[in-house]
Amino acid sequence: MSWTIEGRYFHAGSAREVPARASAEPQRVLRIAAENGDVLADVPAGQVKVTSRLARLVRRFDLPDGARFETGDNDGAEALLLTLRKRRRGRFTDRLERAWPVVGASLLVSLFFAYYLIVQAVPLLAEWLALRTLPTVGHAMSEQTLAALDRFALASTQLKPADQARATMLFRRVAAKSRGGVSGYRLVFRGGGRIGPNAFALPDGTIVMTDPLWVAVKNDAEIEGVFAHEMSHVDHAHQLQRVYEASLVPALIGIFTGDMTQMSQISSILPGVIVQSAYSRRFESQADDDGAAVLRRLGEKPSHMADLLERLDKQLCGKAGCPPSWIGDHPDTMARAARLRAEDKGPIVVTQDCLRPWQTGFSLRCLSWN
Repeated sequence: MSWTIEGRYFHAGSAREVPARASAEPQRVLRIAAENGDVLADVPAGQVKVTSRLARLVRRFDLPDGARFETGDNDGAEALLLTLRKRRRGRFTDRLERAWPVVGASLLVSLFFAYYLIVQAVPLLAEWLALRTLPTVGHAMSEQTLAALDRFALASTQLKPADQARATMLFRRVAAKSRGGVSGYRLVFRGGGRIGPNAFALPDGTIVMTDPLWVAVKNDAEIEGVFAHEMSHVDHAHQLQRVYEASLVPALIGIFTGDMTQMSQISSILPGVIVQSAYSRRFESQADDDGAAVLRRLGEKPSHMADLLERLDKQLCGKAGCPPSWIGDHPDTMARAARLRAEDKGPIVVTQDCLRPWQTGFSLRCLSWN
């Protein structure tokens, strides 16, 4: 039985095409003939390379001399190959692509894999990289970041020498009870500039305190809690983890999509990621817990940190305080203050319900004391 399909024939080494028909002849021979019946090619089926079936894409029959035959009749091409007793590649893949339940399941699996990769695997890899980054790298990043802040955001400190000496003494007192020890951290003073009352840590252990923050402090325990909190960020390399998280996501997008423009963006976002103070809920909770532990070792109550947080919140956003963010996973001030006051009773154990990304509130029911 002969089978004929319509298509186009391209001569070898030429883009010129002519209408043609392909048919199966005896002895498994593929014949390409023009519309007037002239034979353009007679080729044994074993010497013909045929592209796999993929949706409605045109099928191509590549001939050994460089000529080719193309057709949009996929069903006819399948029947022709069957007549020629030639292996039909891509049949299984084509059936899968036409099976909508399989397509839907594949989409769900892909979405789940992407979610796991970004939400679970990337943070784990970022933490692994951050804790193994050479100190010289962290120091170079810190110096560059501080220099950029000094140019665009910060001002020179106006604190009196006596205040600087007092802050340095408290800073060393806290460092002696922290993981890095007295030599593991460095305190520097800056004016508020565009940042206002704030303190933030850099990867190499440098902790910057602004003048407005010192003015807002009412007692030593409050600023000691701030120092302990920032030292915890240094100990756990939270800054570097944020850098790697922000860098790995565009890098992975570039790898899986082939969009290499994502890769070039990595170098431009590092300084901004380092200086941002909006740590994730997990990082802030970890730093708050460490800070509370240090305060208890100093004989102070963690609730002093809560007092300062609430005071700064009202100073920046009014008596009602700053509204919680429904976009990010950064914990709101009231939740952090409640948690710190709860730590006055001793170290707390946090269940997973307290750290769910979509949870913006806080409940003492998800805590227990050691």
